[in-house]
Amino acid sequence: MIHPEALLKGIPTPLGLSLRFGDVSIHVCTDDAEVEAGLRRYFGPHVTADGSAPAATVRLVQAPLDPGGVFVDIPRGPGKKVKEAVQEVPGARYVLKRTTGVLMGLWPGHAFAAGDLRSNLNQPINLINACFAKAVIRRGHVLLHASAVSWNGRVVALAGPPGAGKSTSALRLVEEGYRFVSNDRLLVQALDGSVEALGYPKMPRVNPGTLVHHRRLAGLLSLDERQRLLTLPPDRLWDLEEKRDVDLEAIYGPGTWELRGALRALVLLKWTRAGQGFGMRRLPAAEALANLPLFHKDLGAFDLDRPARRDGQVERLTRFADMLGRIEVVEVTGTPRFDALTDLVGDLLDR
Repeated sequence: MIHPEALLKGIPTPLGLSLRFGDVSIHVCTDDAEVEAGLRRYFGPHVTADGSAPAATVRLVQAPLDPGGVFVDIPRGPGKKVKEAVQEVPGARYVLKRTTGVLMGLWPGHAFAAGDLRSNLNQPINLINACFAKAVIRRGHVLLHASAVSWNGRVVALAGPPGAGKSTSALRLVEEGYRFVSNDRLLVQALDGSVEALGYPKMPRVNPGTLVHHRRLAGLLSLDERQRLLTLPPDRLWDLEEKRDVDLEAIYGPGTWELRGALRALVLLKWTRAGQGFGMRRLPAAEALANLPLFHKDLGAFDLDRPARRDGQVERLTRFADMLGRIEVVEVTGTPRFDALTDLVGDLLDR
């Protein structure tokens, strides 16, 4: 077994940039100018020159690497395609992306990705975000599968089953003047008198169904694309998996992002396209905790402190219970109505 540090030995990565997300610094270095430029564009507001000691150093190599050994697939449930395989080595872990062939490695304070990163830039982006999240989780935060927006530093999180419209709802609220906190991952911790919320520094990735019906984001599609999409039946349109990044600051201007705030409420989007009307109900903390599968998330194979192939186990339930006891939790049912959701979020955040 070869350790990732030994695998990378002798490979120069002279190009670098330092990133700062709140008070967490990540240093990134690479051997490829195109990868470096792409990350600099993507993380633009978070590029820094302050030289703080990094929570993690991430090395990116635009070439395949082979550590040898045997990789074991991580199952994802009935009917779901395997995305990742892992190989454990003493003090470290390799993660192989089955679709792209990108190899990643993790060991305390370090990570790397190797392969065709130019064509798969989202994968080093996700690795950088995982390193940021792990540094925050070590402080006692838990991870929610939720989008989030803020108003004057007060945050509402939006969670729900796949296809519930978390990203679409967040973008509709940004259109109404809210600031964007996070697309589908939110780190939270109950502190004295409040619940801290930290967003992922990751652009929202949305389906064509969101873009084509959004008055401002529709411009990201060509005229031919819009015409093709508008001819599709609604169910097929909303189920299309052709996600695109939305550069919010390029569209709405600097200051659209606000990664940190005080979590005031969690909205569970249980509406469906086949639903009727619009209903909302406040949930007591115990009932909210019973809905944990809708909003619980973990780092999976990218958390060295957990077995890579353990699935479905939730740790630190007391932290989730403490957090839920300090905020409002609201269940929304019926059919998607973004105007009604906007009113609800305004009430929850005292707008």
